[in-house]
Amino acid sequence: MTFESEILRATRTLAPREALRVADQPKSQRNLSGDTSDRKGEDPAGFVAVSQRLPTLDCTKAARVTARALLAREFESVRAGIKSALNENSPLAERLGGVHLARRGLKRLQALRALLQPGFPRGRSSARIGIRRAKESLAEARQRDALGLLLEELCALRGAPLTSDSSGTLNQSRGAPSSKSMQEALDSVTLAERSMRLCSGAPLDWHEVVEQFAMTWRRGRLLARRAWLGLGESDLHEMRKRFQRIADQMAALQGCIDDDRFVARKRLRIATDNLGRARDLALLADKIEGTTAEGRALARRALALRTRAVRSARDQSRLALRATSLQMSTMMNQRIQRR
Repeated sequence: MTFESEILRATRTLAPREALRVADQPKSQRNLSGDTSDRKGEDPAGFVAVSQRLPTLDCTKAARVTARALLAREFESVRAGIKSALNENSPLAERLGGVHLARRGLKRLQALRALLQPGFPRGRSSARIGIRRAKESLAEARQRDALGLLLEELCALRGAPLTSDSSGTLNQSRGAPSSKSMQEALDSVTLAERSMRLCSGAPLDWHEVVEQFAMTWRRGRLLARRAWLGLGESDLHEMRKRFQRIADQMAALQGCIDDDRFVARKRLRIATDNLGRARDLALLADKIEGTTAEGRALARRALALRTRAVRSARDQSRLALRATSLQMSTMMNQRIQRR
């Protein structure tokens, strides 16, 4: 029996209306305990929020020097997350928190791979493969998919988390990261780190870094300005990845971007959040029983919420990416030269 079928079997008496109520909440208000108090600065597993301690590129130093230091810290963070997931003596929540930490770090490394690739021209392909394989290994260790997460939250609000057994005891084995997949992830991370090594003579300077960012910005801007009507889930998923990559590159380049331009990162994060919610709602609508009038009405409601989330993502991304790539690169070069 698949994990998804277990979810559906375990939640067959739950009202879809409540699931939609949970799905309609902003992600910042959702957590497994049902507590909607302010938890800025922490993950569900207790990790300090990544956004509060992200290392950045220092534009007062040579691009190659600061990039090398940034990559080292990011790879260290990813390995720490995987090792936390490997610790079988830790609570399940902490192990899954390690998976989350590692997956988020790998996404930042994907953004840095695109931003800094002039510095390792021979390792581009290997770095891409290594990061992708590591993400795939970690994906196998995820406790639940998007639909499962929505229903998990719903069950937690009702006092019966899916990760508890019939006696209410937390089931540590369900969804626990496997040692094999975690070790495979570590091996892939090692490959990616070796491929992204910036040696002392690496051909990387600030002009090339800015040009790479401008290219990413230009591609994202084209996606945001295109017609969104009728876009499928694969198109929206690609947009989400592109917008997230721009936001991650902006985080790394924070010291090189004026404050009035850096606000675009927040809008891009809102856009990616809404695109993720749209995907969750589409999955949920597909699973709602449609043989009754109420079921069909609830499915329509889920799709209406999805449409609203997609529209919000479109509006926020267009606002975020109003500046041209030339305007962004000119501003960044001027700021770097002043340092």
